[in-house]
Amino acid sequence: MQQRRLAAIMFTEIVDYVSLLKADEKKAIDTRKKNQRIHRRLIKKFNGRWLKEMESSTLASFNSNIDAVMCAVSIQKATEELEIPIRIGLHQGDVVFEKNDVLGDGVNIASRILGFAKTNGIVISETVHNNIKNKEGLEIDPLGTQQLKGVENPLRIFYVSCHDINILDIKIDTGELIRPLGFGRSTVVAGILLIALLAYASYYFLPEIINPKLKLGNSIVVLPFDNYTGSDTLEYFVAGMHSSLIGDIGKISSLQVKSKTTSNAYKDVEKSISEIASELGVNVIIEGSVMCLGDSVCLQVKLVSTYPEEQTLWVQDYKEEKSEILSLYNKVTKEISEEINVILTPQEESMLAEYRTVNNEAYDAYLKGLLYWDRLGREDLEKAIEYFNTAVGKDPSWAPPYAGLASSWGGLMQMGFVQPTVAISKIYDNLNKALELDPKSANSHYVKATMAVWLEWNWEKGEEEFLKTIELNPNDALSHAYYAHLLSILRRPEESLNQAQLALELDPLRPLVMALYATVMINTGNYQDAVDQTKKALSIDPNHFFANVMLEFASYYIGDYKRSIQALKHIYQLDNDNAFEIDNAMDEQGYIPALKILIHVLEERGKAGFYLPFDLATYNLRINEYEKALDWIEKGYEVHDPNMPYITTKIAFYDQLKGNPRFIELLKRMNLPVD
Repeated sequence: MQQRRLAAIMFTEIVDYVSLLKADEKKAIDTRKKNQRIHRRLIKKFNGRWLKEMESSTLASFNSNIDAVMCAVSIQKATEELEIPIRIGLHQGDVVFEKNDVLGDGVNIASRILGFAKTNGIVISETVHNNIKNKEGLEIDPLGTQQLKGVENPLRIFYVSCHDINILDIKIDTGELIRPLGFGRSTVVAGILLIALLAYASYYFLPEIINPKLKLGNSIVVLPFDNYTGSDTLEYFVAGMHSSLIGDIGKISSLQVKSKTTSNAYKDVEKSISEIASELGVNVIIEGSVMCLGDSVCLQVKLVSTYPEEQTLWVQDYKEEKSEILSLYNKVTKEISEEINVILTPQEESMLAEYRTVNNEAYDAYLKGLLYWDRLGREDLEKAIEYFNTAVGKDPSWAPPYAGLASSWGGLMQMGFVQPTVAISKIYDNLNKALELDPKSANSHYVKATMAVWLEWNWEKGEEEFLKTIELNPNDALSHAYYAHLLSILRRPEESLNQAQLALELDPLRPLVMALYATVMINTGNYQDAVDQTKKALSIDPNHFFANVMLEFASYYIGDYKRSIQALKHIYQLDNDNAFEIDNAMDEQGYIPALKILIHVLEERGKAGFYLPFDLATYNLRINEYEKALDWIEKGYEVHDPNMPYITTKIAFYDQLKGNPRFIELLKRMNLPVD
């Protein structure tokens, strides 16, 4: 939302920063960080608003001219002490605030008059001068009337400096600004007591201050990146960078990071930072802007704290060769962690120190593959496989595309689009290659976990791999969600519910996570919650396949048979004749006759190709055909239907068949809980 108002604008820049960067990169970066610290503290002290940092320049706004000037002369003294060469321009004018940015002539004029300042000098416009000219301790010298580029009328400008440091009431100490202290006896005694108190507080409370509890300050959302490359065709790449950074930050165990799907729900949404933070329950928001994208990638990252009030903590610009983009994510993650005082584990330090280049075309194809994989439709998964194969061809030593191939073939099999005999070899060939190339890949261990459960029916291995995945990436919502499903299969409902709730907390606006959560709700008897979540998921994506499946189950369990039938028609994409016949039966005879027609349709389809016995067993149980349902269950075991693990859950058969000898024997063969 835009806000127009009168404001004092302060523009500062480090003089000749580019030359410094070329001559001594380490010194240049260190200088810039010191300059950032000085600006943050002083802008806040003088009631200003940090807006953004651009390379070596900083933009801030103030409600009053005197605050802006006092901040400027304080920055001037602090940077002189630390030998940081800067210059400052100040102007008051009508500006437009939009999010954490500011636009208008006021900004343009402040940046233009900056050019008239000498090193460590401050130049102000006449509007600022008229408000502060009588302030004691300031020295003002006229620079005459100047014609500024891009400004229609000439402006009078002035030099300003502070010849009386006492009016600042500060002492400079490596960028910190503290009030001066006298050193009489009482002060020394007070100082000793203060040191003792600080030592006590440090011993008992410092660990919690340095590494605060998750709920207090380490809950983060990375908002969708702005695409300032000038090309809409690169949107997929910008989205891929956004997703990759979320994945990298998510590996830090002491941070809770909202998933990319939830973040993407706020793309192009007219909501303030505070509103987004409140809706998601986060304390820190990260904004990113991709400024250039070619052989090099230019990324600006802004860190905004939302507690106790909105405040920009840090802004940084990055420019890396595109082939080094993986290392760029590590660098950004490490610097963000430092800015919010997160203590990294040795393993996390090691992970973020890793360096790897990637073939540009391989990375490009991989991002396109991810874009299609996330949609989970048959054509989308096949397109994802095509792009992942391209990535493998371009960079055979890079693990992620192999994991993508394994996931895509697993998705085709799980959804019944291809038979297991076709998919299994594809899955394991690619999964084993991914793990060989990168044994610490969270995504590869996640695929290994899902295959262990839904393909191998190896529950112990599946749990071990899920726990490994969560250790490597504690913020992966899908790992928590599918682990919740395994815990349901093993009849551990409380643990299952905890994992499902954590998944939803991490990714509250992702239809797949909502549907997976709804499955757990059904298994724990919370049918209405399941209905609510699936309806919410479908309001986001009306054609989401799995959300429609779970809506059908939940509707059946609350007795809403009409909605159950409508969902079944959508899931199985019935032709007009079959749909009409089922609707007619539902209207005239009721649910069971309508369901019998659907069963017949599915059985006929099965004669022509692959079908899922689990589905037919479920529907036969609903019409009380127990023996026929058991036949289909045993058929499911025979053909290794990937949905068979759910036979221990409420969503399928357990409550109706738990005492049946044939069913008990099958549970034993699958090494599933019998009671």
